[in-house]
Amino acid sequence: MLMPVPSADMLTQDAIDAPLRPLLALAETAVATRSRVSVLSLWKHLPLLPIFASHLHLRWPGKVEPLSLSPRIGLFPFFASDMEVLSSPLYSVEEAQHLRKAARAKRFSTALRVKTELYPDWEQAVDRWRQRLSPLRLPASSFISIDRVNGSGQIKVGNRQIMGRLAPRGEPRPQFLVPARVEVTRQLIRAFSDLDLVLVNVQNVRGRHLAASIEYFLRELPPTVPVLIVASSPADLAFVGALNDPSKVPVVLAGPDKPLTLAVKAVNKDRALAERQFCFAIEDLSDKSNILTRLTAHAKRTWWAVRQSLSKVVPREATAFAAFYEDMLERFPGCELELLAEAKRLILQESCSEAMRAERRDAVIEAALHEAKAGSVLVLVRSAIAAEGLVAALAGYLDIEAGDLEALGIDVLNVFAPWPNPAYETCISCGYFGTGTIDMMFASGARNGVLIADPIEARVAVWDVEKRFQSVTDLPASVAADLRSLSTKLEAIASPSATPISLPLFAGNSDHNSASVETSTCTAKPTYIFLCFVDGSTRECTANARFEVVGRRRLQLQSIAAKDLHAGDQVVLLNDDERASFSERLLQVLDEGRFRSDKQTRSTWVTTLRAVRAANKLSVQNIKQHMEKEGIAVDVSTIRTWLPPPSSDDCRVPESEEIFLAFARAAGVGFPSDILSDWFTGINRLRINHRKIGRQLVRAIRGAYYGRLDSASVARMEKEWGVEAKKLLEAARLAVVDDVIPLDGETND
Repeated sequence: MLMPVPSADMLTQDAIDAPLRPLLALAETAVATRSRVSVLSLWKHLPLLPIFASHLHLRWPGKVEPLSLSPRIGLFPFFASDMEVLSSPLYSVEEAQHLRKAARAKRFSTALRVKTELYPDWEQAVDRWRQRLSPLRLPASSFISIDRVNGSGQIKVGNRQIMGRLAPRGEPRPQFLVPARVEVTRQLIRAFSDLDLVLVNVQNVRGRHLAASIEYFLRELPPTVPVLIVASSPADLAFVGALNDPSKVPVVLAGPDKPLTLAVKAVNKDRALAERQFCFAIEDLSDKSNILTRLTAHAKRTWWAVRQSLSKVVPREATAFAAFYEDMLERFPGCELELLAEAKRLILQESCSEAMRAERRDAVIEAALHEAKAGSVLVLVRSAIAAEGLVAALAGYLDIEAGDLEALGIDVLNVFAPWPNPAYETCISCGYFGTGTIDMMFASGARNGVLIADPIEARVAVWDVEKRFQSVTDLPASVAADLRSLSTKLEAIASPSATPISLPLFAGNSDHNSASVETSTCTAKPTYIFLCFVDGSTRECTANARFEVVGRRRLQLQSIAAKDLHAGDQVVLLNDDERASFSERLLQVLDEGRFRSDKQTRSTWVTTLRAVRAANKLSVQNIKQHMEKEGIAVDVSTIRTWLPPPSSDDCRVPESEEIFLAFARAAGVGFPSDILSDWFTGINRLRINHRKIGRQLVRAIRGAYYGRLDSASVARMEKEWGVEAKKLLEAARLAVVDDVIPLDGETND
């Protein structure tokens, strides 16, 4: 089962260095030839790429001969998770300076010595403050300034903790250059054109806007700038246009350890006829108006979701679309939305076909329980909700509890989740959900794979295999053979088509040739939002649905409305339920377990305060006056936040014992001071634990980028948080926002 892992500062040095070491020779080639080198680590993610850049300064100085000892390196794109990696305390000050001195001595003994090979300012600071600095272990961002360049080409210098205050002014300052936002302009690219090396991370990039930004960046960056393009899947390179020049052949690192024997199982053979009817119902509608364009794209996505559903009841995507459509008809009269009525009817008609869903569901159960060979089985579905439903169906078929499936070696995983580390014997996909389906099947390490698909899904898969996987030359022979075999088997069941078919994941088309690549902006107040994520997953929600964003504030989760999200924001996705805040759910679990006693103390306080207020009817102004008599001045608005509403415990509690006791007396709570003090102690302990858990939570969720928790970390989590909290954390994943598209209102696309 997939688990989050510790952040980079909790990994061993070898675990960090080993995956990055092969990049040294490739970086040397790029710098020596002043060219671009594409690196393909077949289905092995390299999430610590920023650490490779910092290693060239602090751990591997001089290892890339053509580079200076303090190279100016660019990172594109750049997200909060990258900054978190560079902010992890990985480097011993003493060791970093020792390695640089050794590299400098070696290089100065040859003809490579140049005047710019001086001590950087941080080394000079260490020489001046050795006793204070040498024992420290600091993050890369303390040694190297992370400078951000905006769309107009202006550079904002980064802050370096500790070293920034002690380093002498006017001396060489190591820097990394990163984009301030994911939008890219020619002015921004110009700032990267004189760097010593640029690292471009295209791993798992499936978002329309990010892919367009990277493609534009690569096209406009001068070809003589040394660039290392890092990909984990052949499709990564295809999506960002890194293979547009036929001469650009990627360097392929070690591929899968064993071949993947793939089988294709056909279901829902009526799809081709149904697809023609649906396409006829939406023909030419997307050209009539902006809102009709977005609703037509939404109808396409709903159609695909309904046709791929495994649900035993009417798929919720269909009922949600019907309700949404009726709301739009009422709110936007005269926009010709009635033209979508036939599409809605066809969606609802398909949603009533339980036999269609049962056929796919039965095919999955047959493959997982009867056809899979001995060993563990991974089943891929389109969403977390679909995973829950399939787990229930498999458990029901076997007449066991859902939790017992894991003991049988059967895991069900959202196809957009981080790649699993354990090697499965068999991987089964319940449908074709885009290139991530093929990636996940290879990344699972399975020997046997089963792809369940209808004729239209098979046609899309054939196109993707041929254009986004087989287009990469020099793949290992076993991988190339597996892809050819998969294409042949898919072609046998695919619907005939003279034109390419693609999954309807995004609304609208992007212009990759423009002078800048920008995400959608909303110029009116929308009611519904469509979120696109960088990994290719999507979600529809209300504009005011709350998402917890990681990284806007360091080691904090910040609750942001969907309409206020921006491209590049990292959000925590618990499941498909927009009403459930992840941290709130986690704290509820902990409050019922580890924090139960203190939670009950807080509930007792709130209940008592509510009862006293109902009895004595004291106004907020009266409470304020009583507190002022005790010498405590508090404004009326703050006091209101301490008073619970009639039907909820959602209120704040004073943060100091003195103010808490004064407020209790002013509000008429007549308990002895020692009892009130005990209450405050429990409430304050609960508050501190909640804040502490929030920081731990961010670190744990970030681990989803890096692999799995080891057994010791799992045991510690179960002990400190409880088993239920661990299960909740397992269900969470981080997703980077690629675009925020209002489904109603006006936008500048």
